Amino acid sequence: MPSIYFGNNLDSVEFLNVFHNRLNFSLDLPHNFLIKAEMRNRFFAGSEVKKIPGFAETLDQDDGLFDLSFVPINQPGFIWQTNIDRSYINWFNEKWDVTLGRQRINWGIHTIWNPNDLFNTFNYLDFDYEERPGSDAIRIQYNLKAMNSFDFAWKSGKDGKDQVAALMYKFNRHGYDWQFLAGMYKEDWVLGGGWAGSIGQVGFKGEGSYFHPKKNGTDMVGVLSFTTGLDYTLEKGWYLSISYLLNTAGDNNYQPYGTGILLNPTAKSLLPFKNTGFVQVNKIFTPLFSGGLGVMYAPGGSNFLLIFPSVQYSFAENWELAFFGQHFFGEQDHYTTLGNSIYLRVKWNF
Repeated sequence: MPSIYFGNNLDSVEFLNVFHNRLNFSLDLPHNFLIKAEMRNRFFAGSEVKKIPGFAETLDQDDGLFDLSFVPINQPGFIWQTNIDRSYINWFNEKWDVTLGRQRINWGIHTIWNPNDLFNTFNYLDFDYEERPGSDAIRIQYNLKAMNSFDFAWKSGKDGKDQVAALMYKFNRHGYDWQFLAGMYKEDWVLGGGWAGSIGQVGFKGEGSYFHPKKNGTDMVGVLSFTTGLDYTLEKGWYLSISYLLNTAGDNNYQPYGTGILLNPTAKSLLPFKNTGFVQVNKIFTPLFSGGLGVMYAPGGSNFLLIFPSVQYSFAENWELAFFGQHFFGEQDHYTTLGNSIYLRVKWNF
């Protein structure tokens, strides 16, 4: 996936090429046991590798209980990183499902932002990581009956401060899927919930989590992270969605400097802004060709704006050619371009 980065003009263009390989292994064992291991290998080359300070050190960090991220080669202009993001054993029967190890715990409901995704929050704009990150955790699911279950998970932390433990109850009522959760999120207590259903032909979903400090809780104000949205599928391959995100600890006067504000979201702070909206339009032109456009805007203050076009074309069996653009704008001394990124990806599944 070659890409270029530039600001207001093409005088300072930086180039980066990523070769991204993913390998997935699974082993079915007797008595309903399953072992999975998955890894991603990425090779970075180009002027952008030289210009970003500490780029290799950032790639070599692993927030899990075990350090499963490696940088075998770190040379000027070229870096090789390997990350094992799945490594777990699973056992299940009709009622129980138990997983131990590095796994994906997806508690989110909403399409763009997930305040309920306490264990491994993903970045929507990281489009080249479709599998999403994992956590070193134990997860126990118990199915009471159809569409009705309990889900408990505990994620360890290296120094004890990053531990996350929560219990979620899921059920279906009146055509809606509901979920409620409570637990501990690092240095906070957390309560949350979400829903997914429809109003007529329009999809309606949302979720929220309230975080309150465990220490001096009566003297401090908590943080609410909440999102909701509508989506609608039209005839002839059109899909429309609109979403809203609230972060009560955010500030729309926040001054973004480039694209880094979107790199490391948490369930408590998915974006640094207090109010953010997102509109998305997708179109399937043919079974092999599709495109989309997303627009994110945080009104007031910096008036942050992101425009995110994309095009995908399947030119052969298991082969895809895709184009992505990410264009950032905001108010500093004047309204200006904060950065532009253009990606061209060739992908083969084997």
